[in-house]
Amino acid sequence: MEKKSIRRLFVVSIFMIIVSVCLSGFLQTSFGKTEIINFKVPTENGQWLSGQLYKPKQSSAENKVPLVITEHGYLNNKHMQNVNAVELSRRGIAVLTFDAYYHGKSSSASESVMEAVVTNGEGMIPLVEFAYHNLDYIDNNQIGVMGHSMGGMSTWMTLMHYGSQYYTAMEKAKTPDSEGGEEITDRELEYANSLNKVAAGLPIGNIRLSNEEAFSQIHANLGIIYGQFDEGNYDLSQGNGDLSNNAFEGLVAVNSIFPEDEQQSSFAVGKYYGNAENQTLRVVHNPKQTHEWAHFSKETVAETVDFFSHSFGLPTKIKNTNQLWIWKELFSFIGLLGIFLLIYPVSYYLLEIPYFQQLKLTKEQKGTMQTGKSNKQTRFFWISWMLSWLLSAVGVIVALNLDRFIFKSTSNFMSVKWFPQPITNYIMIWAIFNSLVGLALVIWRYRLEKRNNTELSIDHLGLKIGLNHLMKTLILALCIFGIFFTVVFLAEYILNANFKLWILGVFTFHSDKFLVWMNYLPFFFIFYLTNALFINKLSFSNIKSDKVNMIVAGFGNVLGILLINGIQYAVLFMTGNSFWQETRLYPMVLLPFIFLLFAAAMISRSLYKLTGNIWLGAMVNTLIITMIGLANTATLVSFQN
Repeated sequence: MEKKSIRRLFVVSIFMIIVSVCLSGFLQTSFGKTEIINFKVPTENGQWLSGQLYKPKQSSAENKVPLVITEHGYLNNKHMQNVNAVELSRRGIAVLTFDAYYHGKSSSASESVMEAVVTNGEGMIPLVEFAYHNLDYIDNNQIGVMGHSMGGMSTWMTLMHYGSQYYTAMEKAKTPDSEGGEEITDRELEYANSLNKVAAGLPIGNIRLSNEEAFSQIHANLGIIYGQFDEGNYDLSQGNGDLSNNAFEGLVAVNSIFPEDEQQSSFAVGKYYGNAENQTLRVVHNPKQTHEWAHFSKETVAETVDFFSHSFGLPTKIKNTNQLWIWKELFSFIGLLGIFLLIYPVSYYLLEIPYFQQLKLTKEQKGTMQTGKSNKQTRFFWISWMLSWLLSAVGVIVALNLDRFIFKSTSNFMSVKWFPQPITNYIMIWAIFNSLVGLALVIWRYRLEKRNNTELSIDHLGLKIGLNHLMKTLILALCIFGIFFTVVFLAEYILNANFKLWILGVFTFHSDKFLVWMNYLPFFFIFYLTNALFINKLSFSNIKSDKVNMIVAGFGNVLGILLINGIQYAVLFMTGNSFWQETRLYPMVLLPFIFLLFAAAMISRSLYKLTGNIWLGAMVNTLIITMIGLANTATLVSFQN
């Protein structure tokens, strides 16, 4: 690429980042009408919760507003609930989004993940208490909770926690030795209501707890949003996610507000039952969407806005279809593309610094970069390219089974000291499998070349590098990593902006993630080094267009993941049930890697062309993409007070 083109790419990428940060930052505050406050709240036993408070500017001690506390799902972080925070805060509702225990910037818990969900809603219950006692601009009679998946389960547990206290107080008020004897006095009723600090709850993507036992402990308005094509729908009462045929989970929710002699034999999806004023409001939504699509669904957002507006008795000033979040996501994605595009010009300009100039591609190296154009090499390219992604798909299944055997503790939600991230462990196994496949193809190519009397040399493979150059390459890679994440941190610091689209995102992190990062770096480096070798030397075609070559290499990196998810969702949409059911999370969590591994191929190839070796691209991909994954998933490190 010419210097002029590199300069243009640098300017364009910077412009994309600035536009993204400014517009996404302003959109999420509804153009200044909402204040976003970052918080870190200490909880019991030295634990803490980190998150963001979306505070409508008009709220004050004299003008109190409702509050919704929302929690993300397992393996995610608070940013996955931004869409709900943006739309609810626009409508005058304060919103607390937070990282659950073991996630994001919050601490671990003194209990295991699932125990923490049951005992404190993974932090949801402590935040209800914090808001109730400390936020003077919140109407304590209008506190709501909601969450997706694991956050949905926390929502159920929080509603049951406070509802059971209410019912216990009411039963005690009926005893003969109570203040009013068997008659409940106004003061006893007021006391019972004061214990029930949550007025409304909306679990999303979690409906298994919709049963008589749960509702016997809930005294709050309640809505349910469950996708018809949720991947986990196979064990529901009807064997699928279609609730429209009077499914038990929906019917029991509606009947929870009716006395025994008025129980309904059917219910209508999307219809409101009961009365919000006496906390008997019920509604069940069943949109035609998958589990993760709830994070990117205008329908779900509209249903969320409607439910809390009904629950809190708010006037409809903004239509539920009037939604800004989609534009916020669009501009966030532009920034995401911008920070990845920035990697190439930043690398180029850093190589102009005298300390790094020795790493630049030499004229002699250019000759070794030429790929052959024989029919045999062309056939090898297409065969090896197809084998790479087909075996990559096989690797997903292999990793899926090995993960539960090799990393038994984290697979069972238990805390550990080393390799504490369940999904990163699984992806690491998959990466190692792919590395072995890549090495096998290297050996195959070596033998093929040997038969043609053109043995592959270390220099030809782009592997030749001295110790001094290796250390400089590592320092250069660390500089690129530092610049990349400096942009990410500045975006958050200046305007609370981030770079994301749907479930793909690049986020800031706490320093404790560096220790976890070190666990995984050696293994992912082997993968990205092998991948760089494969892309740049062993399976780089002789298609004349270099851009087309890069695209082909990118698809070679991701077609295996696309195949697995293609099978998963083709079966789901055709039959109503997913192909992989109990292990449904594994294909799902690979979806962001469709973008990341495609980008890795682009980075690997472009940096190879700058340096003439595969080391820089492999290091940059290892450092950046590994940290992106680490910052956006669960970390099951044992809690230490």
